[in-house]
Amino acid sequence: MINYLVENSKEIAAYMFGIGMILLILTLLLAIYNERQYKKIVNLYVAKFGSLPITAEMAKHASLLVMPGAYFAKIGFIFESLIFPYNRVSNHDMSREAYDFIRALPSEYIIGFKLFIVLFIMGFLLMVPSFFIFH
Repeated sequence: MINYLVENSKEIAAYMFGIGMILLILTLLLAIYNERQYKKIVNLYVAKFGSLPITAEMAKHASLLVMPGAYFAKIGFIFESLIFPYNRVSNHDMSREAYDFIRALPSEYIIGFKLFIVLFIMGFLLMVPSFFIFH
């Protein structure tokens, strides 16, 4: 088994890179879909709580292609509420009620964000080792 992996490492790395690229392209398509859902979530959130968290408010017009760092700040209040348990450090500027509100949204609003997280992490984890194998 080890010999097979060593002898075919370049091909395996190429497959890993290719699958990782496909997953990241799907992530970009999901970002387009999530933009509509983001607007719906923001409208519901602002109607209930008055304003967005500060980082989300500052980056609310960010795009994944133009400003990826700002994009993740924009949707961070949704991601962090879906992934992590509530705490005052990661959910600063959000009350427990706001955190629970995001987690309790219907699945049609948040399923795209959950898929985005999974595809992004899988694509990243497949592409990074392929760079080391090619090097």
